[in-house]
Amino acid sequence: MMAVVMNAIVELTPSSTEEEAIRIFDTWSSTYEEDTNKLGYKGHVLCVEAFNKAMQSKDVFPDANKNIKILDAGAGTGIIGEMLVKQGYTNIDALDLSQKMLDIAEKKNVYKRLICAPLSEIRIEQIQTAEYDVVLCAGTIVYGQAKPVAMDECVRHVRPGGLFIFSIRADSFDPAELGYSPKFEELEKSGKWKLVNRERRELYSHPHEERYRDCYLITYKVLKN
Repeated sequence: MMAVVMNAIVELTPSSTEEEAIRIFDTWSSTYEEDTNKLGYKGHVLCVEAFNKAMQSKDVFPDANKNIKILDAGAGTGIIGEMLVKQGYTNIDALDLSQKMLDIAEKKNVYKRLICAPLSEIRIEQIQTAEYDVVLCAGTIVYGQAKPVAMDECVRHVRPGGLFIFSIRADSFDPAELGYSPKFEELEKSGKWKLVNRERRELYSHPHEERYRDCYLITYKVLKN
């Protein structure tokens, strides 16, 4: 199963459709956690690490408390939700394009609300503008999934002064022609957000392809919607 699924994941390209991504992640849902553990996937750990760092800094996020409203965007089977609840955060919603992934996450009882929708340029009507204090997004902003045009909608979800924290694979961020790094710069120049931190980190300790090993862990402070 793992080999079949991972071969399917490799087939996702910048031109892959939303339907293809849904099919792959629905198929993968039952073994997702087992498979990513074998590959040494760290996206969820990195995002929570960056979140904790931000919560400890009054300069970055002066309103830190356990009741802040958090969106786990690309929540999958709910790993980040589990980690946050163990730390005392309980006001967490989940967003994912795969209903089968969300069905697994729902059983963990760590989210207040589960929203099945993709991150794209299309407005997610279930999410109000500036609804969240923090949005965490591990492993979803990558070619074949959430494309650069989705970033404006991602910003809309966060209140001014709130944070958008995410990982993005280096093979998506580095090539300017894929559009991610230029889009991030565009949003910064237009005053939508400002960069708090960006660092290159190991994403997989045992990747099935070397080009998947590293990611950028990025925190932006949203300034306006």
